[in-house]
Amino acid sequence: MASSPDEEYRKALEIAKTTFLSYNFKDRCRIAGAEWKPRASGGIIQLPFFQDICQITIPDFEFSLLRSQDQLNLTNQILILHYLNGVKDIPSAGENISFKEVPSGEFYYPAFARRSIDPLLQTFGQKLQAFKSVAKSLGGEAVAMGDFGIRIQIFPKVPVVLVFWLGDEDFPPDLNVLFDATIEKFFSTEDIAVIGQELMIRMIKLYYSHHNK
Repeated sequence: MASSPDEEYRKALEIAKTTFLSYNFKDRCRIAGAEWKPRASGGIIQLPFFQDICQITIPDFEFSLLRSQDQLNLTNQILILHYLNGVKDIPSAGENISFKEVPSGEFYYPAFARRSIDPLLQTFGQKLQAFKSVAKSLGGEAVAMGDFGIRIQIFPKVPVVLVFWLGDEDFPPDLNVLFDATIEKFFSTEDIAVIGQELMIRMIKLYYSHHNK
């Protein structure tokens, strides 16, 4: 009998926990841009995650968000631990790459676009001002790319750049998602796809939370 996706996520989470417990916590946090607060029986990690601070207690791995008080689902918990486990002590490359340029990204790009880019275009394709407002509310900083570009920090060492092109009578609006070239040294291709999807989810949630007020 095949295991459910939820079971697979829980297995992945347990593997990530075990991996992290094998490391030097203080060193991992320094490299990740997180704060490590040791305690007698373990400690607390405080890691910037989007516009929030994720707090993780060690060794029991209780996750919480300090600003929003929102719950972190299994996908986010796995992503956070994969970042802590995989981030390297290297500077930003200063070079952007698309999902197509990460390992096997060309093959998985249609799924990536369907889950990350297409929903953003469906929501913001004719609403550039709303796109700007939502992206900036996630801490985004404008960059000179496309008709409008913005850089959003997911983790301290993981920026994502969204590049928006306005449509005209010949072409529909378009959007690209770019990553610093170091990302493929930190994450698997699957994790990189999750980052794009998590950014999409947050942007659309923010748009509708403001739009419906």
